[in-house]
Amino acid sequence: MSVTVPAMRAKMGSRTYYIGKMRASELSGQVGIASELEDWTSLELEDVYQRDLNKNRVTQVIAPYLAESPDRFFGSIIVWARDESVIEFERIMDIVPEMKIRKAYESSLNDLGVIVIGGDGRATQSGLVALDGQHRLAAIREVVQGKTPGPFKGDVANDEITVIFVSDSDTVKTRGLFTILNRTARRVSKNDVLIMSETDGSAMVARKVISSKILAPRGLDDKPLVKWESNTISKKDTQITTLNAIAQIVTIIARYEKIILENDDDAQVPPDNEAVVAARDATLNWFEILFNAIPEFQQMQEDPNLVVENRKPDNAYSLLMRPVGLIVLFNAISIAMDPQQGGLNDLSEAFRRMAKVDWAFDSGLWKQIMVSSKGTIANKQSDIDLASELAAWLITGRTSNKQFQAILSEKYKRQLNREDAQLPTPVFAS
Repeated sequence: MSVTVPAMRAKMGSRTYYIGKMRASELSGQVGIASELEDWTSLELEDVYQRDLNKNRVTQVIAPYLAESPDRFFGSIIVWARDESVIEFERIMDIVPEMKIRKAYESSLNDLGVIVIGGDGRATQSGLVALDGQHRLAAIREVVQGKTPGPFKGDVANDEITVIFVSDSDTVKTRGLFTILNRTARRVSKNDVLIMSETDGSAMVARKVISSKILAPRGLDDKPLVKWESNTISKKDTQITTLNAIAQIVTIIARYEKIILENDDDAQVPPDNEAVVAARDATLNWFEILFNAIPEFQQMQEDPNLVVENRKPDNAYSLLMRPVGLIVLFNAISIAMDPQQGGLNDLSEAFRRMAKVDWAFDSGLWKQIMVSSKGTIANKQSDIDLASELAAWLITGRTSNKQFQAILSEKYKRQLNREDAQLPTPVFAS
């Protein structure tokens, strides 16, 4: 049975393609999923087919989002017509030649028409394959076939999805297209995602956190303490950290508090609102305790110009005026509060102790750990992890888990390349 799709013909470079819309029920019935094709392993599109469909992501994340959300939305699904005869474009000007069209409209209507899919009884699911969006397509199918519960499951079949049809019989050429779509095409920057994403839970929470009275006491347009325009901090900036760092801190706190923030932009599924609120409240609570523990942070709230002074290398908290340093502090708190590592059970006490740690950039404590021999800040994850564990040790000492101590001691020796290296003395009496 053929399906008629309203469409527009377009061209970019040497490639002609078609932009149309299909009801979800039509899309799920007419377009195939790569991993379901009998001959998919023999095709040359290794980049497309090398990974199997992640069924858990389909059934547990994307399909429930469709069935449970009244504001559901997907981006375009790109469909490859492996068999060019499966689709046929018919211009509206050719279908209704007797129409009287105003001259001003002729050029606009020249590429408008319909795509006929599966005309003359041609099979389509082996000829039309989701080139980009196979997980979204699989989720649509789950809901349309009644496999996913939810208050809106019955409405999904009539949802209209944008589809871009690419018609190529040349497999090598199509493989090049896939590479363009997934590797060489310009990606939005990390900062763009943090500012705009409605599916990255940590980003959504971070935006709420930086807008709070704690970090933006006068509002985001009047010397806030978080730099949201870019991911770098200069010596003269009056912000203590960046939006990117706050998002990472949110992730740390949510993980410790066992708050599930799905972070799957590809699936285009927003996190649960209750989780967003819980993560926001927890993050703000941790920041409030930090500001109470270190009076300098409260002073910077009142006068952001003090940030520049506190960032000088010999200042006691200068490392915390850099994004990495603040990430290390919060990660260290989560480690110190972990029963299997630091073993503390009082969050305020953990921050009180952390305030006594020497966070000066010039401190020998952090040389070759968080500060390189050339005087640059660490950016390797292994260095950040080690610095976090070391800070946790400094506030827990011999009361921490014995295995944690032993593993940290070995890491510390390897990092300094000294077998005789001993962990530094904790900041409180064990």
